[in-house]
Amino acid sequence: MKRIILSIIISLLSFSLVACKTDDPKPENTLSVPELSARETAILDNSSEHSFLIDFNVDNTYKEISVWVEKYELGKLVEDEKGRMTTAVKDNGTIIFTTSKTVDGQNLSMFNISIQNDDGTNTATYPETIDEKGSSVWGSPSKININNTKKLALASICYSSGDEGMHALSNDFFNDMDRHMEELKEYDVVYLLRSEFTK
Repeated sequence: MKRIILSIIISLLSFSLVACKTDDPKPENTLSVPELSARETAILDNSSEHSFLIDFNVDNTYKEISVWVEKYELGKLVEDEKGRMTTAVKDNGTIIFTTSKTVDGQNLSMFNISIQNDDGTNTATYPETIDEKGSSVWGSPSKININNTKKLALASICYSSGDEGMHALSNDFFNDMDRHMEELKEYDVVYLLRSEFTK
């Protein structure tokens, strides 16, 4: 039941974001974090533990978008392409990634990935067991150029059992993940939202 309610909330939020988009020209082949209204922020805060919304704008040479989550432990990839989905893409849309606890006292979270564009909304949902760590940090860059790399890192959720201060992954990591993989070793567990645009 909770999954159904969360799916409905995500769908409503997707439609409200589309309705709020303006006809202003946007740079092509970029991903950016949209500014949310107080209402949209409240909906996300009340329905999810972590949430990321990322708008994309692409030229007509791109035909498909794929989105998935990767899990790293102490910098090593342990699970790849979790919840992977691929859909046709044209011009622009929004990627939504949320996590939500299922039942208090359990370490189970639901991971929800959605791609919204003019053709509708595609959603993948899967359960993930998350061992409680000492602290967590999450984030995403405000803007990414799609032409920089074939596979992009869009957002991260990082867990660590250490008591020392944590910081989010750097913008350098998101702009060139392959050259900054060492950053992942600073955390016990990292979940990365990844995407790939294909021509």
